[in-house]
Amino acid sequence: MPGPAAALPRLNGRPVQLIASDIDGTILSYRAAETGVLSPRTVEAFQAARAAGVVVVLVTGRPVRALRSISETLGTVGPVVASNGAVTYDLARDHVIASDPLNAAALFAVKDLIAGFEPEVSFAAETLDHLHLEDDFARGSLWFDVERRRAAGIRDEELRFGPLDQTLQRHTSGAAASPGVEVGSGHVADTVVKLLAKTHTRDPDGFLAEAHRRIGHLATVTHSAPRVSLLEISSKGVNKAAALRRFAARRGIGAADTIAFGDMPNDVQMLRWAGSSWAVGSGHPAALQAANHVTAGCDEDGVAAVIEQLLEGRLA
Repeated sequence: MPGPAAALPRLNGRPVQLIASDIDGTILSYRAAETGVLSPRTVEAFQAARAAGVVVVLVTGRPVRALRSISETLGTVGPVVASNGAVTYDLARDHVIASDPLNAAALFAVKDLIAGFEPEVSFAAETLDHLHLEDDFARGSLWFDVERRRAAGIRDEELRFGPLDQTLQRHTSGAAASPGVEVGSGHVADTVVKLLAKTHTRDPDGFLAEAHRRIGHLATVTHSAPRVSLLEISSKGVNKAAALRRFAARRGIGAADTIAFGDMPNDVQMLRWAGSSWAVGSGHPAALQAANHVTAGCDEDGVAAVIEQLLEGRLA
């Protein structure tokens, strides 16, 4: 629960009970995405906010397993909203609070529709326990490089390589083997919380716009990777704002007493929902337009600067 209202920092005459922040590109430089190393100033600002009684929740497209080191750096953050709102998870207690997986029929219908309008597409799928990767999706990334992925803390057993129709058992055939990861043919198909689709033949915003037109009636589709044509697809109605609103409501916190930070299209609904919101100056135009305010870029610790001003009573 948030601290006593009288002791909380205030903005526009109201106590700030909740700070919700995206991670990559917002408080963590994309250059540091693999290491997950936050700047000391950012760490200090978030720890000071928690010490002042403000509830701090990370709201991210990352899966739960990619949040533990960041949470520990910030002082063991408890609940997090992961996978663009598909999973709310308590890292301190290590259990799922809520999840909204993709229906299997919708998952494969969406996959087929995307492949129909973008023949060069490759896919991956996030579950609570694994990342399923087609070889073309993984090629050139840290997932395909054994040393890089292990240095980033990714365990081989978390990965399932091969066509999604096989690894997710759309048909009865088993999973395909893959470099550096042994996958048996008898594993149980996972429950998918996020489908990923990547291409090199379209620009990111154009790919997203076409996907909205083709699959928007079946699922939520967004993107969060700058300069990469990567779609992030969740169950219909799932987004960061919906999950954050449910999280806040359980604690008696409303939008008016919430501050949110973000940088990409997957943050837009959250930035619009929060009573006060800031996009980092290095963010996507859609995020800059959705937010109430713009702060300095991620590399300039823009979020930390806002939190510092809030705690010092200097935020107008």
